[in-house]
Amino acid sequence: MALKIRKESALNLTLEGSTGSFSVGTGRDGQNSLEVKYFLTHVGLDFSSISDEALLSHLAPVREIFDFKQLDFDEIMQRDIDDARVSSELIPYLLDEKSVDLVKLFPPIVVVVLPVKEGENRPADLYPKVYEEETLEQNDEAAKYILRAGAIGQEVFQFEQPIDEGQRLKHDLVRFRINTHKTRLVIVDGQHRAMALLAIYRNLKDQWSDEKRAPFKEYYSEWTPKYIQQFNLKEINLPVILCTFPSLNETYAGDFNLKKAARSIFLTLNKTARKVSNSRNILLDDQDIIAYFLRRCLSEVKGKDQRSPYSLRISNVELDQSEDKLKIKSPIAITGVNHLYYIIEHLLLNSGDEVEGVKPRSGKISKRKDLNGYNCMDRLNGRNLLGSEVADLTTRDNFSQDSANKLGSSFDKSYGTFIIAVLERFAPYENHNKAVLNLENSIEIYQDRQLRPILLEGQGIGRVFETHRDNLKQKFKDTKVPEIQSITQRLDATAKRIEQAIQDFRVDRTKLYIQPISDKSKLKNLEGSDINPNIVKWFNDLYDNVLTTVAFQSGLICGFFGEIEKTNTELDKESQAPLNIIECFNEYIEQLNDFFTPKTSNQFKKLIRVFTGDISGEIVDWKIISINSTFRNVVYSGEMQPDQWTKYKYLFLEIWKPKHPKLNENLIKERQKCREQIYAALHNYYKTLYCQEHSKLEENLERDEMKSIFNQAFSAYSDFLKNLSAEGLNEQDMKVAISTIPAKTIDEVEAEEA
Repeated sequence: MALKIRKESALNLTLEGSTGSFSVGTGRDGQNSLEVKYFLTHVGLDFSSISDEALLSHLAPVREIFDFKQLDFDEIMQRDIDDARVSSELIPYLLDEKSVDLVKLFPPIVVVVLPVKEGENRPADLYPKVYEEETLEQNDEAAKYILRAGAIGQEVFQFEQPIDEGQRLKHDLVRFRINTHKTRLVIVDGQHRAMALLAIYRNLKDQWSDEKRAPFKEYYSEWTPKYIQQFNLKEINLPVILCTFPSLNETYAGDFNLKKAARSIFLTLNKTARKVSNSRNILLDDQDIIAYFLRRCLSEVKGKDQRSPYSLRISNVELDQSEDKLKIKSPIAITGVNHLYYIIEHLLLNSGDEVEGVKPRSGKISKRKDLNGYNCMDRLNGRNLLGSEVADLTTRDNFSQDSANKLGSSFDKSYGTFIIAVLERFAPYENHNKAVLNLENSIEIYQDRQLRPILLEGQGIGRVFETHRDNLKQKFKDTKVPEIQSITQRLDATAKRIEQAIQDFRVDRTKLYIQPISDKSKLKNLEGSDINPNIVKWFNDLYDNVLTTVAFQSGLICGFFGEIEKTNTELDKESQAPLNIIECFNEYIEQLNDFFTPKTSNQFKKLIRVFTGDISGEIVDWKIISINSTFRNVVYSGEMQPDQWTKYKYLFLEIWKPKHPKLNENLIKERQKCREQIYAALHNYYKTLYCQEHSKLEENLERDEMKSIFNQAFSAYSDFLKNLSAEGLNEQDMKVAISTIPAKTIDEVEAEEA
């Protein structure tokens, strides 16, 4: 007789409530929507309820569930928590300070039940196989319908619905059971509401000791257990919806997955909620292949560690740029999501006609969907990789995962590798990134648990810290509560440590930048003991207003690839071998580094003259006088919007002198075109200025006056080129330019036809 062994269930958390379902789209043409089977219950602070405390112990914001360092960017499914708002707005709203007995309710917290990979704390793509069965009524237990993910003993979750008169009940008496060892409860909507409840719970139970929780304890320390206990806590109940996707199990044959489903719910729910930043939407967007390519780049950066030959790390990328601003806010970041997205979008979807000399880039590239009509498929060898039929059907916002993977691998090789290499190998960026690593090591040595997340683990955390500090200062003014004063003093001390850490980082960055200068003693302060603080400030301005801008980085990357593509097109027509892009890139970066990394104090002065002005006397005296031959005074004085990156492209063309004859020939032509456009605009500026100063009309100018104006513009431009060690202007060419090129050329943008 065979011995029957009864397997024990692995389900260890049981909840009671009701169930239902709705559908979520996959975002793909021709693919059916997916059923979301949900369980509706509630969670609160009634500690006599075992299920309340059990659910609270397993409910946590995403930042505490998964280690960001271990996640790929296609696994991100939430934004940073604004702890300042939770503490100043949501907890008071939840407790309702106006009435001790009245408690307000929130909309439901939406949670996705995600399985984790075996042996890893990372979300799995699919549930294990899903089983369905109906049990018969026996003893005092009603018949029930069971939907279970995973075999008994290896379950992930299980729905249990009583059957009454042949109908499966959806309300009351439904049970939802979870294996908390194999799943994570990921909040996709309402994590701020959940955090308000969790903060109260943790303060009451003193449950902040976990290393992932501890850095955020200070935001909630004003809410003491004594203060919280005066409220009727048993009446605090927040509805919770736990979502599952039963069809996304190991038998599923499509290219959707649980992570995409979770992000789809998040984006859908947040379309009408508090606005998610554009950069966060890009990171979560599964229906934009440009966003997918960007995430591949970021995942590669995220994998950088101590074994990497360069210092670039993911902390050097601003991931959640506030208010959709393009200017970098974090002192630690060198680039941002919006920066890289703009660059990748241009590289892949430009038609080749959007850039003409230094005129601002034209075309509404953000609206382009056709990957074939704008050369994206050709650039990525898409027709060979996908086949003509699939390539014809693939668009920016409609593509299969298989197509995305194949095109993504091609993108990595053709573009992604070089984008990352610029961020690693361009000397000013490497100096910055190395200084950040030094700062990180310093924080590790002193084990400062508060500084690390604020400076290195999410740019939004720094903004939240300052908001919280301001809120508490105002609260102390209003209440004069000693405990709040004590907290604000601790926050002020933290702020001083942050300020000092940033200043130390900036000094270190400057030292790394000027390290190659042979006579760096001339850059010391008057006592000769340290770097002149004015030099540190100058480098800060250079990074903030030039090196980290979208325009500069686009000119650096898009400018290079634009000239490479143009030359390769001509070489192909002439049946010649294409350029060796790796060799061209190495040459390009080396020559730019030679200019941007001064070896002597005199070369450093040239760099200052290009971007700021002339130094009168010795560098140590730091007396900068305005000159008319800086980049901004010669090339472009207007606001450097992203589409003006062509101006920086021109700057690099004056420095880059390739060995390849065809490429060099094309660069000479492009350089000359840019010079003529710039000179025409510069000459017009001087002419307009002269007419204004002398109250004259242009048509009334004398020949001698016109000659003087020409010479002024010519002299300023010539001095600018001298500081770049570039070839001088041809006077006759410039005379032709001012008679043939409209003065406003460098500001004109041609509208793209619909």
